[in-house]
Amino acid sequence: MKKFAFNLETLLRHRKNLEEKERNELSHITFLFQTEVNRRDELRNRLKETSVELGRLRRENADSGEVAWFYPYIDRLRHEITVTDKRIAQLQQDLQTQKLVVIEAIKKKRVLDSLKTRKQKEFNLAVDRQEQKTVDELVITRFARKDG
Repeated sequence: MKKFAFNLETLLRHRKNLEEKERNELSHITFLFQTEVNRRDELRNRLKETSVELGRLRRENADSGEVAWFYPYIDRLRHEITVTDKRIAQLQQDLQTQKLVVIEAIKKKRVLDSLKTRKQKEFNLAVDRQEQKTVDELVITRFARKDG
């Protein structure tokens, strides 16, 4: 008997490749998201450290020219934090969208996987029936020879 061949194997491989591609994209977006969160945390720490340093200089009555340099830096840090927060919000949306895309790709692949499994079982059952039929014919032939 011939070997099992799934006629949608090419489509199944294509769906597996799409799923892998979408998973990789999800991984990439997750990496970008985590990188941006880390950047925001680092900016917040710098802002906190700078504010503490500014407070220390004020208490020590430091030169106003030296203190004046802190304000533009603090403004820039706040601006960068705002930009980073917006980027994080966008990446969160991208993550949710990509998760849905991955789930859809998984579903499409599973449909073909289950179809292939079902066809494989049907094929195996047909092979088993054919083998049983062949064995039965051999037994009948041998039995007929003994009687004959």
